[in-house]
Amino acid sequence: MTNTPEKTEEQIEEQSLIQKDRSLLYMGVILGVIILIMGYLTFFVDEPLKLFRGKEEANKTEDVKEDGDSSILDESSSMSDEEVRSSLVKFIEAYYYDEKRGYFDPPSYFASITETFYNYHNLTYSRLKDLYWQRRKDMENLKRIWIVSSLKFERQGDRIVTTHWVKENYFRPSTRDLYSAHVQYEFVIDADGKIVSLRDVDVKNEEVHPIQPDSMDLAPVGAVSPQQGAITEPPAAVNNENKVFNTNEVDVQPEFNGGQKELIKYVSSNIKYPVTARQANIQGKVIVAFVVEKDGSLSDIKVTKGIGGGCDEEAVRLVRNSPKWKPGVLKGSTVRTNANLPITFQTGQ
Repeated sequence: MTNTPEKTEEQIEEQSLIQKDRSLLYMGVILGVIILIMGYLTFFVDEPLKLFRGKEEANKTEDVKEDGDSSILDESSSMSDEEVRSSLVKFIEAYYYDEKRGYFDPPSYFASITETFYNYHNLTYSRLKDLYWQRRKDMENLKRIWIVSSLKFERQGDRIVTTHWVKENYFRPSTRDLYSAHVQYEFVIDADGKIVSLRDVDVKNEEVHPIQPDSMDLAPVGAVSPQQGAITEPPAAVNNENKVFNTNEVDVQPEFNGGQKELIKYVSSNIKYPVTARQANIQGKVIVAFVVEKDGSLSDIKVTKGIGGGCDEEAVRLVRNSPKWKPGVLKGSTVRTNANLPITFQTGQ
């Protein structure tokens, strides 16, 4: 066996100092960690005590949040009432604007299967369009003004049910009368922003003014009208045989046979873009003025706003070759009426 030398007194003292130095190092590391933790809590946590709350209290907080908002999947639920109202106003205005210019494209506004449309149910786009134009046949010269201040709405799950009042008037060929009323409409709009139900829910201030058939226009002055039981006035057309009226002076405005839809079809299928205008990249709107005669033929055709390049002449040709229109009506008589037609030329045609 080898004998290990015994440690001297100096070596033992040196080893003891080294051990003391390490314990101080450990204490320094621990204090440093504590200081870092306190600094983090001070500067980055608003309420440090939240970290030490019991699990039960935290669960209570989560329960309150869960019960407080059950419609978080509904996109409109994140909008304020004012934001929803503003969106509805824009949506309804766009719908009526397109309707006024004769544009009706169901996919733009309606769900793929519309649940209700004026008491017809579960309609496809094709059926919806058929019903719409069928209704419009008995609503000639429709004028519709919706009253924005009457707009009301409520949220029902992921849908919005909105109602508003509209003032409208039109001529009904089926009963030969002028009809006007205030109608309240209901739109039901789904989460995708599409109409799933459209119907009228109330009607007020109805007025119906019968228009006598053309044969009644020849009745002698002073004859009793069987419809109204009153003395008839001389027909306006008798004293104004050749007068040309403006559209705001007649009861029923002149109209292309079939309405705006057929007019757009006629123009789009018959227009010929002049080669000169196409080569010069001339495009814009030509306005043609004319007179709709009592028999529906067109006369006194002229351009009131042109763009040149042969487009003016093409617009006049379109109007001259147009089929007969429905003439204007004043007090039951057909009258000569001024009219105008804007025709747009675009290089994409």
